[in-house]
Amino acid sequence: MFKDLLDRAKRVAEEHLPSDVLEAGRKLGRTVAAHAPAPIAEVLHYVTEESEQAKAEAEAAAAKAKDAGGSQRAKAEGAKSEGAKSEGAKSEGAKSEAESEAESEAAKAEAAGPEGTGEASETPRKPSQTITDEVAAVTDDPPAPAEAARLGPLREDPQAVLARVKAKAEHGLKPEDRLVVIYATPAEQEEVEAIEKILEGVEAEVRHNDLRREPQTARQLATLTGVMVPPYVFINGRHWGNRYDLESLAAWGDLPSVVANRLDEISEDARRLGKVHDSFRDEISVSNILERWKLGHILCVDDLDSWYESDREGERFYYQGGPRPVADMQAVAEQIVAAVEAEQIEAVWQLEPSVHLP
Repeated sequence: MFKDLLDRAKRVAEEHLPSDVLEAGRKLGRTVAAHAPAPIAEVLHYVTEESEQAKAEAEAAAAKAKDAGGSQRAKAEGAKSEGAKSEGAKSEGAKSEAESEAESEAAKAEAAGPEGTGEASETPRKPSQTITDEVAAVTDDPPAPAEAARLGPLREDPQAVLARVKAKAEHGLKPEDRLVVIYATPAEQEEVEAIEKILEGVEAEVRHNDLRREPQTARQLATLTGVMVPPYVFINGRHWGNRYDLESLAAWGDLPSVVANRLDEISEDARRLGKVHDSFRDEISVSNILERWKLGHILCVDDLDSWYESDREGERFYYQGGPRPVADMQAVAEQIVAAVEAEQIEAVWQLEPSVHLP
């Protein structure tokens, strides 16, 4: 019963599907059968390979077409030879007629001369010259006012860009600063949207980091901040809390100054919130590296973070993308200092994991 159904399905497919589709299916069946167990490979071979009846019909059709093609070629060859003879006779007559017409036209041209017709002659233009002129005519035309209004300005006013860059430089910021990074999981989407709403109207570059995909970063942030529940909001590398902390900064009027890194202008409440009273040296020395590692700070060495963690489960040290023995911290710090002094690597302190703008 099942075999009869397969045979009927094969016949229907061979009658109605194009040959290239059938051949593609057979190739796929052979590929799968080569890696399948023997019973399954046998079934695939039976289902996909061409049936004997179809093969016989195809061979008969091919032989018939070959015979028909042979007879047609023979007829064509005979007709071609007959036509060649007649064409030879015609070409001889046409050649003599063309020569006589050419002589007659040459004689007329000599008699008329350059001014015989009374019309000014026009130098023919090369096709490439015509195309070039047409392109120039199109590109030289200014856009219509309606089209220009629709397109709008293509780039920002250079003076505005220069003023913004100068304002950042005055406060020790690079042009790409004013960076706000929100660390959260999809479960805190409502909190994230509330944070984004608070930041509306403040010039900032807002980035998101999905902690669900980076559990190691989530553990690191929990250890660094002492807060176990996201979201975490970092502004220019400093942890500023969560949604409600940003609401407080906005209510105090300190949020624009915090985003602009003008921390000398913020209120005492904002300084306490951001722990701005803490200050650290950014020098790359062995003692400073070890001290700041112990505080949970991150040293980015050639774009790879290195840090130290300590909790109830014990101490951990990470360097060059993987865990290292805590006993190696002194030696690693010495290696970093030597490489920085030799200008072989770049080391930068951070208060958050590396965030690179695309």
